[in-house]
Order: sequence, then structure tokens, then C-alpha cells
Amino acid sequence: MAITKSDIEHLCGLSKLNLDDDEIPIYLQQMTDILEMIEQLQSADTDEIIPMAHPLDMHQRLREDKVIDTNDRDIYQKNSLNAEEGFYKVPKVIE
Repeated sequence: MAITKSDIEHLCGLSKLNLDDDEIPIYLQQMTDILEMIEQLQSADTDEIIPMAHPLDMHQRLREDKVIDTNDRDIYQKNSLNAEEGFYKVPKVIE
């Protein structure tokens, strides 16, 4: 697939990029190189390749989830200067 100067200008308009006239040939060459690499990848013969989700046939060993009911409020409020009856006291911010 050949890409032209007008294609680059159109892409720049869509992506809100402002390119100088001397930058357009640079981007044109870079986009052409990218499209050539994509064509090389698409031409690879993958008919005999089995699709896989991960290259290693290993399973992650996870621990069993255990529900632990904890209430560490008192521990955390010991670090606060303004805590009272289980609540944090903050300055009034709304009049």
C-alpha cells in the first residue's frame, strides 16, 4: 500500500498535528517503512502455528482467599491529632 503526501496531511489533520513542509517527507518515509514492516508480518506463513495465550505452559499457583474481619480504626486514629469517637475531625470547609 502506497502512502502519499496528501495521506500524511490528512492524518495530521485528524490527529491535530501541525507539520512544517520540510517535516512531511520525513513522516512520509516513516509511515512507508511502518507499512512495509506490517506487510512483511502479514506475509509470514502461520498456517501451521497453533494460537496460544502464553508461550509457557505453566500455571500460576495462587493462595486461597481467606476472609479476615479486621477493624484497625483505633490503631490508625492513634496517629491522628484530631480524632474523636471513631471519627476524624477536620476544619469546616463549607460555609
